[in-house]
Amino acid sequence: MAQNNRPTRKLEQILGERFGIEILNAVGMAIVVLDTNFNIIWANKEYRKIQEKPEENIIGKKCYEISFGHNRPCTEKVCAVRRTLGTQENSKGLKIIKRGREEKHLDVYSFPLPGVQGAPNYVVEVIQDNTQLYKLVELSDRLTAFASHELKTPLATIYQLTTILEQMNLPSEKRRALFNRILSRSQHGLKTVENFLIYSKIKAAELEIIPRKVNFYRDVLEKVLDFQKEYTLRKGMKFICDVPKDLRVICDADYVEVIYNNLLTNAIRYGEENTEIFIGYSDKDDRYHYFSVASMGEPISEEDREVIFKRYVTTRKDGSGIGLDVARELIRKHGGRIWVEPCYFVQGKCLSGEMTDQRYKGKAKEGNNFVFTILKELKEV
Repeated sequence: MAQNNRPTRKLEQILGERFGIEILNAVGMAIVVLDTNFNIIWANKEYRKIQEKPEENIIGKKCYEISFGHNRPCTEKVCAVRRTLGTQENSKGLKIIKRGREEKHLDVYSFPLPGVQGAPNYVVEVIQDNTQLYKLVELSDRLTAFASHELKTPLATIYQLTTILEQMNLPSEKRRALFNRILSRSQHGLKTVENFLIYSKIKAAELEIIPRKVNFYRDVLEKVLDFQKEYTLRKGMKFICDVPKDLRVICDADYVEVIYNNLLTNAIRYGEENTEIFIGYSDKDDRYHYFSVASMGEPISEEDREVIFKRYVTTRKDGSGIGLDVARELIRKHGGRIWVEPCYFVQGKCLSGEMTDQRYKGKAKEGNNFVFTILKELKEV
């Protein structure tokens, strides 16, 4: 067989410098070339994007200044590049950088580029942004803990109450009261499971509603208020409902019940004790019904008013991050939207907006008003 005597061409000769750089800019990972003094020699577009410096000239600057704002290199323990420079071997590590309110979790791989004498003249750092993956793992852990806690509490209560019923000879009235509490706790567990089932349908894009014309107060609110009654009594709270009892709405009553339960659960959990929760309705002569749930408590900051409805987001340590997301998706299915606005309470009334009237200073209490809409002309099934 004749031997191929054509010289092997280098990759850069085949691709060309420009085409090679275009490939490095097109890959979904950040790539940066550093010298032995941690100066940035070259960086692709993804690296600049991660560092949130797409237009800034970062060539010649220290990598630790760009990533962390430090004036000295990171320790070898946490820096893959330093380990590579010390060992002349490939290395990997985890880098966490803060950009605004968000933490980015970056998996880092560093590779030496040997010089003439064998020692590395440069280090190539390849960075993969796995922030969403870390968030998913964290969310999975949080949801598991939340579901366990939310189910354990009603199940433990049911066990205790049934034990009392079995072991004690109680008057019929007390037995009836215990039975009612058992039913309430059972419903709470079912509602928790229902939220997770709806959530799984949303993620799988399998959620469908069955709109029918219903008496809104009787078929939705009466059930919700009865279910939440025990929890409001525990905190000395009460409902003030301003929804007309003859209101007719085309909706999926079961799913709207879920929306209200999620909003009221938050209002009770995070609202002030011994206060009122206002359940409102307004007709603005447009295409929508307007419903609201307002409670007294710490106002949600303006920057959080949008993010709290996003998937996987919660501003509370004891929250699951799915309640408002489920509510939002169910409302979208009803052709509407949901938002939260500041409000204040004075003389038994809930007023929207920031409190600016000096007459109420020191008298009014601040809070949050969750407003959602349902399209009036939904197609009835």
